[in-house]
Amino acid sequence: MNLYLYAFLALELVLISYVDLRTKKISNLWPLFHIILFVALKFAFPEDYPLALVHFIYPLSFIILGFVLFVFHIMGAGDSKYLASLFLVTPTPLHMLLLEKLLTVTIFVGTILIILKFVKSAAKIRAYLLTLHLAGLKSEISSRFSYAPVILVTWILFGVSLWH
Repeated sequence: MNLYLYAFLALELVLISYVDLRTKKISNLWPLFHIILFVALKFAFPEDYPLALVHFIYPLSFIILGFVLFVFHIMGAGDSKYLASLFLVTPTPLHMLLLEKLLTVTIFVGTILIILKFVKSAAKIRAYLLTLHLAGLKSEISSRFSYAPVILVTWILFGVSLWH
C-alpha cells in the first residue's frame, strides 16, 4: 500500500472519528469519495485494484452484514457503508490483514464495553435476569457507540503491520 494513501486515509479517519463521536453520524459523502478514489486508484495501480469479483467480496460483505447489523440496531448504517468503502480503496492483497485487525480491535473494544456496562449496571442487570424481564435486560445492556474510532485504531494497527 502506498504510504501517502495510507496517511491520507488515517487523517480522514481522525476527522471522521471526531465527527462520529460528536454527532453519531458518518456522512454518505465519504463512501462516495472512496468510490471516486477507487476509480482513480484502479488506473494508477491496476494490479492492486482489479475489476474482478475478488476485489469486491469484502466491500459487498460489509454492505450486506452492515445492513443486517443495522436492522438489529447493532451498527449504524454509516459505519457499514464507510467500512465497505474503506475496503474498496484498500489493495486486494491486504483485505484479509485489514479484516483481521478489524475483528481483533472490535472484539477487544466490545469486551471492554460489555464489562464496563455490567459493572456499572450490575444491580439492574441482576434484577432483570432474576425476573426474566428480557426487554429490560436488552435495553440495559445494549448501547450504541461510535464505531469510527474503532476503525481508526484498526487502521493504525494495520499500518503498524504493514511497515513493521
